[in-house]
Amino acid sequence: MGFDGKELSSSVGDSSTVLTSSLSSITDTLSGGDLLIIMAAVAYTMHVVRLGKYAQSSTPLRLAAAKASSEAVMSLVLIIGLVSVNNGVFGNNAPGFLEKTGHEVATYLSAFGESFSAADTSTLLPALGACLWTGWVTCAYTIYAQSFGQRRVSPTDANLIYTTQPLFSSLFAFALLGETLGAPGIVGGSLIAAALWLITTSEDDGNDTTKEEAKATAQINVIQS
Repeated sequence: MGFDGKELSSSVGDSSTVLTSSLSSITDTLSGGDLLIIMAAVAYTMHVVRLGKYAQSSTPLRLAAAKASSEAVMSLVLIIGLVSVNNGVFGNNAPGFLEKTGHEVATYLSAFGESFSAADTSTLLPALGACLWTGWVTCAYTIYAQSFGQRRVSPTDANLIYTTQPLFSSLFAFALLGETLGAPGIVGGSLIAAALWLITTSEDDGNDTTKEEAKATAQINVIQS
């Protein structure tokens, strides 16, 4: 029966059954890691949208500093919390995946401390250089560059540009590690490239609705890849 009180036809009922079955099979095949990745993608998309608003009223340096500080504080709190779970501070009330993650974090920190205390200068200097590169270039600079760029680029276009990350990752993996793409990777990369081509070649006819529809279609293609 529909919301209006009328009986639904058998074809509609069959379609609903098929749709429910399809959704159930998809969710059954998703692991916990898959769900976390999907949640992370949604959260990052919201970050890009909100950054597009605040980038117009604040400076890139202030935005970058706020994001980096927030990430540092939350990461520190998370690490302390996971180590506390591993040490039994919360008893046996913590979920299993938190206990497992806490044990892994505590084991890593213990091994890191032992390696650090036994390392000599020839080992510490390259490690320090790697830490500085990771902190200042791949983290701090990219946060600043994103805040600066989104003052001039819309969130929709920014999200499409970020979808090229798998393409560049594949290129660097091929150039530096000799890795090659399989058929699914080639198809996914082609869909991403096609979505970007659709946006960059859309005619500027003054119709904002048409442009937004083209952007939405391109984003759907990227998500499906």
